[in-house]
Amino acid sequence: MSMAETRMKDIGAEFLQTKVKGQGVVPYKIVGDLLMLGGVAPTDEAGKLAFVGRVGAEYTPEEGYRAARLVGLNALKIIKDALGSLDRVDYVVKALAMVSAVPGYEGIYRVADGFSDVLTEALGERGMHARNAVGASTLNGNAPVLCDVFVKIRD
Repeated sequence: MSMAETRMKDIGAEFLQTKVKGQGVVPYKIVGDLLMLGGVAPTDEAGKLAFVGRVGAEYTPEEGYRAARLVGLNALKIIKDALGSLDRVDYVVKALAMVSAVPGYEGIYRVADGFSDVLTEALGERGMHARNAVGASTLNGNAPVLCDVFVKIRD
């Protein structure tokens, strides 16, 4: 078991099953030494959205943070599936966190921190990354959080 996988176990996180998204869309793409994940959602073990709605309406900021943490856990599962081990992560380059919230909601970045915190908890310094956090009126399936992430693969 890799160091990152041991950290995941220590924080009580389990890897969830990766689901194929749809025709023509895959959970990840590898180009050279980059792994790109797009539209990772807060899904449960069955592949259903565990959170549906907007921050500031159906969810508190703390619940939004928890949804973003689940997105981070799902991203780590996809990364492990793609690379065979989290030890192959050289570092996380960049992430884009999209948060569905009520108009005028100013805590987008705090919700997105749930995603970023999981990556740094699991990967340590290799999980630190540049990030944009943007608000949206609605996201796919009415998810409160979706994230994209770019990972540099270790040689």
